[in-house]
Amino acid sequence: MNPVLDEKRILRKEILMRRRNLDCDVIAAESAGIAKALLNWSVYCQANMIMAYAAMADEPQTTLILQHALSVKKKLCIPVVGEKKGTMEAAFIEKLADLVPGKYGILAPDKGKIKIAQPDMIDLILVPGVAFNVKGQRLGMGAGFYDRFLEQTKDHALLVGLALQCQIIAAVPCEDHDYLVDYLATKDGIINCKTGKM
Repeated sequence: MNPVLDEKRILRKEILMRRRNLDCDVIAAESAGIAKALLNWSVYCQANMIMAYAAMADEPQTTLILQHALSVKKKLCIPVVGEKKGTMEAAFIEKLADLVPGKYGILAPDKGKIKIAQPDMIDLILVPGVAFNVKGQRLGMGAGFYDRFLEQTKDHALLVGLALQCQIIAAVPCEDHDYLVDYLATKDGIINCKTGKM
């Protein structure tokens, strides 16, 4: 038995319940704050290629971010489940209409029309999570898709977790293979995880 895995499982269940009980108006308001903070941030403004994601209903909503990235002609890619079991790739999109319901009901680029991005060309990755702390530790959904993908980008891409207030906690159980985010985008601004401050 792995006590860290047990801790993660219990915490994941607790935070997901908290997230699912949030009023959609709260999610919308916090998501707007997150988008505003991110879109005005110099690191985002300077990034040429961004990997983002299409959010589930109880996650920070990313539509404003996706629309903005496309409108200012950034190269934008979205995760797709890879051909190899347990893997993920980044596929370019040129418009939001390129997204269709994919595996697990999550919007993703249409598998029949995708062009895969080279992971080492991505400047900035917006990372979803169940929970984060200000040190950059992240609790994901447990399948390891992001951690395996981030292994390919670790030397050059900055990682930004998008977090609702209920997702920011004091301590996140971690294992050696878990990737930390460099920054957290919140409704109040961008937190630098090296300092734990905005």
